[in-house]
Amino acid sequence: MAISAVSGFGSNNEYQSWVDQANENRKKLEDHLGIDTSESSETNKTSSSTGTSSTSDKKDTSSTTSTSTSGTSTSRSSSTSTFLLSYKHNLTSLESASDKLRVGSRNNVFSKYETAMKDLQRASTDEDKAAAQAAVDKAQEDIISAVKDFAKAYNSAVSFLESNSDRSSTVARQLNSLKNALTTEDAMARIGLSFDKSGNLEVDEEKLKKTLNENYNSVKDIMGGQFGLAERAASKASYILDHASVEKIAGVAEKESKANSISDLDDFEIFSKFALGGAYNLSNYYAVGSMLNTLV
Repeated sequence: MAISAVSGFGSNNEYQSWVDQANENRKKLEDHLGIDTSESSETNKTSSSTGTSSTSDKKDTSSTTSTSTSGTSTSRSSSTSTFLLSYKHNLTSLESASDKLRVGSRNNVFSKYETAMKDLQRASTDEDKAAAQAAVDKAQEDIISAVKDFAKAYNSAVSFLESNSDRSSTVARQLNSLKNALTTEDAMARIGLSFDKSGNLEVDEEKLKKTLNENYNSVKDIMGGQFGLAERAASKASYILDHASVEKIAGVAEKESKANSISDLDDFEIFSKFALGGAYNLSNYYAVGSMLNTLV
């Protein structure tokens, strides 16, 4: 039977009349069948109680689901926090390692080496010469250690950015910027530095030490000069830390932009956004039917 319209209950009198008529029909049926109304009532109470319990269970389940969702959210937040902490640690470590080799920094290893060399030249007694030579050897070892620490910090920063380059386009750009920070391989090769097959910066200690003894100024210029490896890497690391926002680094802005794209919405979200258009949209039964099919 087709229903052209639904009877309205706009009037309280009409509604009450309908309820009274229904109660009267129910009473007649109970009398005819001999049903005990009190048992029915108890059954209804039990059913109601069961329904309440069920509702309570649903609430508990909802609570559990909510807790689970909250846990997932916390996990994601924790993951982002861990990423940002590691991000900052790797870049600040590169800054620190580079600073030891920068000629312009206060406590750079080259200044200490040069001071030790001057003390050796001024030494007059054998005892003073021996002490001064020991200081020179120690200062030279400090340069080699500083170069090795620099290579380690550089490799760590690059590796970290590579493994997280899919997190945001900002991280991907920073990775390329850092890779391009070093000078030519020919210049690095002169002081014992090179890239292995995996792209990691490695140090040939023997060649570096030999170059320090034979051509100290080339090590100083290539490694710590105004356009040297340490200066360029430190500048890049500092720029990255100072100019990139946390939102861009973590990819928050990109995720929000994608979330607003209809291609990334699930079916229910698409339908709800469609329905917000009001009666005009919902009067297009073909469109509504097609969208409801996606929910089934």
